[in-house]
Amino acid sequence: MIAQPKAGSTGGWEARILAQLEQRDMRVSTVARVIESYNRLAGKVGDFASHTRASEARTREIQGEHERLLEYDRATGGGMIGGGGGGGSNAIAQQRISELEKEVDGLKEERTLLYRTQATNAQRLLELSDRMRETDERMQQQDLEIADSHEALRRANAKVDDMGAAAKEKDGTIEILQDELSALQLEIVQIEERCSRLQTENDDLVKRWLKKMNEEAEKVNEVTRELELIKRKSAAVSPRMSGAVEEGVLDERFFGEHAATAVAAAAAIRGVSTVPRAAVGKIDARMEELHSIALSHDGEVLAVGGQSNAVKVFDAQTGDSIYSLAGCLKGVNHVDISADGKLLVAASSDHTARIWRLDTGRAWKTLSGHIGGVMTAKFNSNATRLFTYSQDRTVKVWDVARGLCVRTLFTVSGCHDLALLDADGARIVTAHMDNSVRVWDSASGKRVAEAAVHREQVMSVSVSRLGSRILTNSYDGTLKLLDARTLAVLAVLSAPAYRPSRNWARASLSPDERYAMAGSIDGKLYVWDVATGDLVRTLDFHKSAVCDALWSASGTRVYSAEKNRYILILQ
Repeated sequence: MIAQPKAGSTGGWEARILAQLEQRDMRVSTVARVIESYNRLAGKVGDFASHTRASEARTREIQGEHERLLEYDRATGGGMIGGGGGGGSNAIAQQRISELEKEVDGLKEERTLLYRTQATNAQRLLELSDRMRETDERMQQQDLEIADSHEALRRANAKVDDMGAAAKEKDGTIEILQDELSALQLEIVQIEERCSRLQTENDDLVKRWLKKMNEEAEKVNEVTRELELIKRKSAAVSPRMSGAVEEGVLDERFFGEHAATAVAAAAAIRGVSTVPRAAVGKIDARMEELHSIALSHDGEVLAVGGQSNAVKVFDAQTGDSIYSLAGCLKGVNHVDISADGKLLVAASSDHTARIWRLDTGRAWKTLSGHIGGVMTAKFNSNATRLFTYSQDRTVKVWDVARGLCVRTLFTVSGCHDLALLDADGARIVTAHMDNSVRVWDSASGKRVAEAAVHREQVMSVSVSRLGSRILTNSYDGTLKLLDARTLAVLAVLSAPAYRPSRNWARASLSPDERYAMAGSIDGKLYVWDVATGDLVRTLDFHKSAVCDALWSASGTRVYSAEKNRYILILQ
């Protein structure tokens, strides 16, 4: 039975299949008529054969009777046929023979006619057989085509059903999105009202802050003047006491009533950075490959991420292991510690960013939403926002407390790194594979500025503490110091043998912004003077490519990680 198409499916392919089926039915009916004619012809051939056999038997019978009569005539001396005697009997016999001869001739003619008819019928029979064979072959081919058409029809109907189900599902999704859009529009209205109120409050706070900063500046200037006075006095007393002031080691025996002021002044300058000279410690991360390190603001905790699924946490002073934080399903590309030292985040190739509490070592949040490996994750100053970059070419801004994405920025070009230009993360800077650096407004998601500052891919970006300068590191073998506002190049740092690793090569500025530091693929650590652009020192302590290097908050220690397992403490 021919399958009927489903209601609602009125495609041109169905009409073609129906037309093919109708043509097949017509050909089948034609073949049926040919077979019926063939059967009638075969019956006639059988009748002719029977009639021929009867005629041949009758002919043989007449010939036998004729031969008997001839034998009888010879036996009687030819009188019956030749007319010699018995005139009446001879005439009858001769008449009978004539009749028999005529009947024999008629039968012969009839037999000849039958032979001709039989030959004609045999020829027609052969032709009909050939036509039937060809028709059978065509029917078999058409049956195969019809079977293929039925299968195509079945698949098409199944596809139509699937598309109908998908359309129904998408309709439901559209309804949900419309509801969410309405809710978001309402929320936007409420947020705009809040923003208006917050703008007013912010203006007031800015005025108060400027006033406070002016007061603080006056205090700093006063302390600086006192410090210069103390330095001159200490230099007059002894060179040893001058060194004590620089190190913040003061005593009332030398300074009397100025001791308190001297202590405060020494604390203010205690963050002066120094260039490391030697390795004073070594931490074994017990990983096959390291990717990133992060140091807490107080310099007590060091976090390490790499090819392992776990983040390792160490005591930065002793190198003792504190935690091994599991949870990531693939390797860790970047780690960061919040400014208060309470939270740690890991950017993983499993498309997530995971947050742990450092006081308990327990997982706290898993941020999912990227569709590619997450390469970088950075907290803002109060850890209320987290910024992540993924290989899906998006930067996402997360509400840390709720674990929700509040903004997505589309970077268009692939990135290697990102950094925050201010404490809140209102502006961020990204390092791109197209040799450019771009600055973004994280609230609106708009690009604020961009500049192609290198000849090859930009591997990392680092921002000074005040957010006024940006340090970039490129695969072209140069570091560049940029003005954060205009992206103008302020300094170019390079060395003949310096060549960063393509995948992991983060550079950093010292806390006082006097020095820039980056590791090379040959295991050497290079330190430059930012003001002059001169190479200050090359430290050759590592045995494999240096993937990350950073200064302690005090500027007196450096932690550098080589790709193969180890972190060195330099001082």
